Amino acid sequence: MPRDYDRDYNEDTADYKRKRRDEPAAAGGGAPETSEADGSHNTSHAGLRDTPQLNEKTNGYLQECLQEKKTLEKKHVITKRLLDDEVEKILVSGRIPKPEIYANVYSEKPIRVAQKVLFPIKEYPKFNFVGKILGPKGNTLRQLQEETMCKMVVMGRNSMRDHGKEEELRISGNPKYAHLSRDLHVEISTVAPPAEAYHRISYALGEVRKFMIP
Repeated sequence: MPRDYDRDYNEDTADYKRKRRDEPAAAGGGAPETSEADGSHNTSHAGLRDTPQLNEKTNGYLQECLQEKKTLEKKHVITKRLLDDEVEKILVSGRIPKPEIYANVYSEKPIRVAQKVLFPIKEYPKFNFVGKILGPKGNTLRQLQEETMCKMVVMGRNSMRDHGKEEELRISGNPKYAHLSRDLHVEISTVAPPAEAYHRISYALGEVRKFMIP
């Protein structure tokens, strides 16, 4: 079980600093109510991560990426994929991606660590992995998030119950739903001091693996 540095593991770095300063004695809490864990298995499973507010500079860079992608020919598959990754980083962090991110272990400055995990859909194409990890009314996923102190988001192809709506969102061109063109996966993320953040992710990977076995 990861150490309880801070129960609000979905906050960004600024929120983390503010809470550590203003609420040194805070305790308790748990995973916030997230749309991906409500058990409905509908449109709430597409683009589930909360898109942060973008400042003018970041939004301008995002639009440049989207416009550049439109100018590419169909044969430039790798370049388009790289642009999709860049757009996704912006939508996740709310910032223009930096070439390198260094962990400050001396001052234990919080960092965001994320890892995508594929469901073995090629090995078990008919198994309902989404239903298994969500559980009744999303309680299984909610409990998993609380225990690991990581946010977990089910994403990718067939992550929505309404396949017609999923296809509509997939071809909409909205970068928020670009993940619907990728294989079914769960994104695990957390914000904490470097050592603790990676410890949480490591623990979460082990727990999530249990739901990868039919």
